[in-house]
Amino acid sequence: MLNKEETQKLVEKCHHEGVTITSAVSSAILCAASMHVKSEDDRPSALRMSIGADTRRRCVPPISNHDLSYQVSVILPFIIPTRDIPATSEGMWQLAKTFGDFVKTSVNAGQILALGMIMGKIFQKTLGPPNFSELPTCKISSWGVLPFSEDYGRWKLAAMTPFVNMIKGAMPFATLQTVNGILTIMYVGAAPLIPIDILENLRDDTMQKLHQMIED
Repeated sequence: MLNKEETQKLVEKCHHEGVTITSAVSSAILCAASMHVKSEDDRPSALRMSIGADTRRRCVPPISNHDLSYQVSVILPFIIPTRDIPATSEGMWQLAKTFGDFVKTSVNAGQILALGMIMGKIFQKTLGPPNFSELPTCKISSWGVLPFSEDYGRWKLAAMTPFVNMIKGAMPFATLQTVNGILTIMYVGAAPLIPIDILENLRDDTMQKLHQMIED
């Protein structure tokens, strides 16, 4: 979590660099993840990031927050060799720009998958042991808090946060959102397949990379 002052610094730096907060955080996550991926000279590794996409506002007319079942989408994974992961702040901001351009190009080209429609088939395919060579290194979503006004008996809902059932997830899933000027990054994963200390280290390394991007 970044406090309000740190979040504001990140926002200002993103404006200066011409990237979104999601792209900046994704760059930090990729750099952090590379620290936990083994890579050998004769067998180079690559990171694959799966990216959630909110395509509802591109529909005509726009789709409301009440209808999410078939509108949760994902674009093609962003792939980068670990040897190309930057170590400097300047390099991380360049990676953020590359990542952002990839997302824009993919969405504008219609290269999206209606995740809600194919999720059942995905789970059918993954009922057995997961094939790690086919899975992303990590997933990321920046949907955040959505306005949602509905009464359920004595309960009145004013907002909601989309979530993912990770019981069959064989990779960390990062959710980032900015609420009241505070950036929060959450990592979830299926234990014991992904030990809690791995998620904690990934979280801490992501924050360290973000601070490096802000301060340098």
